[in-house]
Amino acid sequence: MQKSHIVILIAGLLVAVGMVMSYYGTSLVTKDVMYNEAILNGTAPIQITKELDPSISDTAVFVVQSEGFADASLVAKLFDPSNQIISTKRIEQKNTEEEFAIPAKGTYRLELENEKQTEVHAIIGLTHMPDKIIISLNYLGQMFILSGFAGVVVSGIFALKSRKKAQLR
Repeated sequence: MQKSHIVILIAGLLVAVGMVMSYYGTSLVTKDVMYNEAILNGTAPIQITKELDPSISDTAVFVVQSEGFADASLVAKLFDPSNQIISTKRIEQKNTEEEFAIPAKGTYRLELENEKQTEVHAIIGLTHMPDKIIISLNYLGQMFILSGFAGVVVSGIFALKSRKKAQLR
């Protein structure tokens, strides 16, 4: 077998393994996410609730993604099980992520409101913070994919060099 064929075979395997690892890591990260998607205007907020338990993870995260946030005045409020506000965040960019400590087990509520009358498409999510190993699995899969693509480039270079050598003979 020529060098270029071996390199392209290894590169293909790296891409395949990387895709599986990345898919598996992403599905583990997103499996417990509670989310809501809506068109938000100034009349009513959108909200989600999720049961959070510090024995699963002592940290949780809420995520807000909004299209057209520049024309709106979005504020995310997080409520604990006793209905007290534990976090308030003004949304000033398209993707916002905020970690918070889970002091007690219970149902937490995330509420997003628009203080202006403009319509904004928004997605909000609430979940336990994933374990670092699970997040690393996703990144490792992406690195395998990039390494595989680099291997395809190296294989192309080997093929060109061997073709030039064959032409010179």
